[in-house]
Amino acid sequence: MDQILAGLQSWWYSFLSLFDTIPEDTIAVTVYVGGTIIALCCWYSVAKRLPSPLGALTWIILFACLSTPTVSEGENAGLAPALIGMIFGILTKEQNLIWSNLSAILFVAAICFLVMFFWSRYQNQRKNLQQHSR
Repeated sequence: MDQILAGLQSWWYSFLSLFDTIPEDTIAVTVYVGGTIIALCCWYSVAKRLPSPLGALTWIILFACLSTPTVSEGENAGLAPALIGMIFGILTKEQNLIWSNLSAILFVAAICFLVMFFWSRYQNQRKNLQQHSR
């Protein structure tokens, strides 16, 4: 049994040593982007069961909160979403930090809402053209 555990431990250390060759920033960005994609896919499975505009609206709000980069300063600030920067601003009572992160989130949400508006108009016009051509 001890030999099996020693072999497993040796294998585990050699596996973890692979991560030493990858830069920390690359791992952090991969985890951040992968986590955001997983969260959005999970929320999509919930949102598609909601009424039509509500599901899309909640998905866009979650997308804006998770994917908007922060405007905070610091070593790891570039990897944090603006929601974290806004919460940090609330905790430290820094009004500039709160408003700058909130405005970035609202800007991304507004762009997504604009894209959603044009997409729904396109879908409606395509549907009307298909009905008139029959």
